[in-house]
Amino acid sequence: MLFPVLSIALFGVPNGSMAQQVDSLKAQHFLALQMGINQVKDENLHPKVSSGIGMQVSYGFEKQKRNLQQFEFVLGYSRLKTGLEELSKTVNVRIKADYSLNFGLIEHETYSLLLGPEMVLDYNVSYFPNWDDSHLYWADYLSIGVNTILPVKLRKEKEWITYLSFPLFSVFSRPEQYKLYKIDKTDVGGIISNLNSHITAAHLTNVFHVRLKTEYRFPAFAHGREAFYYAFEWVRVRDDDGLPFQKIIHQVGIKFFL
Repeated sequence: MLFPVLSIALFGVPNGSMAQQVDSLKAQHFLALQMGINQVKDENLHPKVSSGIGMQVSYGFEKQKRNLQQFEFVLGYSRLKTGLEELSKTVNVRIKADYSLNFGLIEHETYSLLLGPEMVLDYNVSYFPNWDDSHLYWADYLSIGVNTILPVKLRKEKEWITYLSFPLFSVFSRPEQYKLYKIDKTDVGGIISNLNSHITAAHLTNVFHVRLKTEYRFPAFAHGREAFYYAFEWVRVRDDDGLPFQKIIHQVGIKFFL
C-alpha cells in the first residue's frame, strides 16, 4: 500500500520560517458541504462522458504560526449517466486529503499573497453497471505541487480568498487497459490492493489536476464566521501506454467554521 505510506511521510512536513503573519486567516477548524455538476470520462471503458449531480463533504483546519498550514479531508459521491442512458446508475466515489504549507510573499494593507508546497492524495473510483458490471475503474494519485492563496480584506471583517493549485510530480495508479477477461477481487483487501496497484511515477503530462476555488467569508454570528464558495477542478490521469481518465467538477459550497 504505497499511497498511504507515502502520504503519512509527506504530511509530516515541519513548519518553515519565512512566512509572515496573515491576520485574515486564523487557526480554526471547519466543516464544508458542496454540490454541483460532476463529469467523468474513463476511456479505458469507453469515450462517453458520464455526468450528473455530485456532492462532497469535508473537514479541515487552518493553522497560523510562522506560516499558514492547511489540511482538508474530502468524501465525494456522484450518480452519473451518459446521454444514451435513461437513469443515473454510474457511481463515482472520491476520497481526498491535501496538506499545504504556505509562506507569505506579499503583505499589503488590504491583500496578501501566499505561496507554498502542497501534497495531495486523491482516490477516484467509478463503477459503470450499464457498461461493465464486473469491474471497478479508478484513477488514484499522490502528488507534490504548488499552492497559491490570495486573501483580500473587505469591509466589516469580510474577506474574499482565492486558491489555485496544481501538481508538479506524482505517483499514480490506473487499471489495466484491457480488463474484459480479468476478474476483480471484490473483498475489502482485494479492492484496496487494486486501487494501489501498478504504481507509476508521473509528471504533468501524466497527472494534471488544476484546482481553483474562490471563497467569500463573512461574520454570520457574534463569535464565528461562515463562507460561501465556488470550486472548479479538472483532473486528467493517463499512463504513457494507456487511455486517460478525466474529471471536471463545478460546485458551490458552504463552509462552517467551528
